[in-house]
Amino acid sequence: MSRVAEQLAAAHAAWDAGDHAAAEQRFLAALAQAPDHAVAHYDLGLFYKYEARWAESLKHNLRATELAPEDEGAWWNAGIAATALHDWATAARAWRFFGVDMPLDVLPPDLRLGLVPIRISSDDHAEVLWAERLDPARARIVNVPFAESHAHFGDIVLHDGAANGYRERNGRQVPVFDALACWEEGGFSTFVVECEVASAAPLDQLAELAEAQGMAAEDWTGSVRTLCKACSEGTPHEHHDQELDAGWQTEREVAVAARDAAQLNALLDAWQAGHPAVTVRDIYEAVAADDAEAEQTP
Repeated sequence: MSRVAEQLAAAHAAWDAGDHAAAEQRFLAALAQAPDHAVAHYDLGLFYKYEARWAESLKHNLRATELAPEDEGAWWNAGIAATALHDWATAARAWRFFGVDMPLDVLPPDLRLGLVPIRISSDDHAEVLWAERLDPARARIVNVPFAESHAHFGDIVLHDGAANGYRERNGRQVPVFDALACWEEGGFSTFVVECEVASAAPLDQLAELAEAQGMAAEDWTGSVRTLCKACSEGTPHEHHDQELDAGWQTEREVAVAARDAAQLNALLDAWQAGHPAVTVRDIYEAVAADDAEAEQTP
C-alpha cells in the first residue's frame, strides 16, 4: 500500500471513529504527499460536505473533476457545495454534467422537479417529509415537521444526492434523500391543535382552508407512522400501513404551520364557523426540548 493510500485509510478510520480533527489532518497529509491525487481531493471534498464547510468542499470537488473529469461523485458534490454558496453558475455547470439544464435568468432557480421524500436527522430523531424539489440539491418542505426535527413547513433544505431508502408515490418508488442543512427558513412556526372531531371531513376542510392561505394543516393522528430503521432506510413494509388503519379516533392531534398566533387563530375561527361540532381542547406551539431549554437560559 502506498503512503497516500495509508493516509487515506487512516483518515477514513478516524472519520468512522468520530475523530474529525484527525481525519482532516490525515486527508491533508495525503494531499501534501500527492497534490494531484484525484481520490484524495474527492475524499476531502466529501468530508467537508458533511462538515458543512462549503467553500472548502467546492474547492476540492472541483479539483477532483479537473483530475478525473468523469467522476460523477465529485461533480455532484461540487453542485451541492455551489448551491450552498449560491454560486449558481458553478452549480449549473455541475448539473449540466448530468444532463440537467438549469437556466440562470431567474434566481434562485426553481426547476419544478416534483415531490420527493427528505429525511431530516437531529440527534436521535429522524423524520421523513415530503418536499418540492427545486433543483438537484434543494427542496421545499410541504409537510409539517415535528419540533425535534428543527425544521418547519416552507423551509428549503439542502439535500444529498444518494438515495437512502424509498417511498411510494402514485404507484412508483421515489428515492429518499438525506437533508444536509437548512438552505433558507420559510418563516413558519408549528402549532399543535388538540381537538375532538367526529369524522375526517372537517379535517380535510381545515387542510383546504390552510392551503388556500399559503399555510398547512396536517392530522398527525392519522398521518404519522413510526418505522423501524430497516423500513425507514429501505421501503416500508405492509404492516406499517396497517398501523394507520386502527379505526377512527375522535381525539385528534393536528399540526398547523402558521406565521404567527394571529394567523392561526383566524384559520381556526373560520374552520369552526363551518364545523361548530368540532371542539378545540388545547393549542400550543411545538418547540423542541433543547430549544425550550435554550430560551429559558438567562
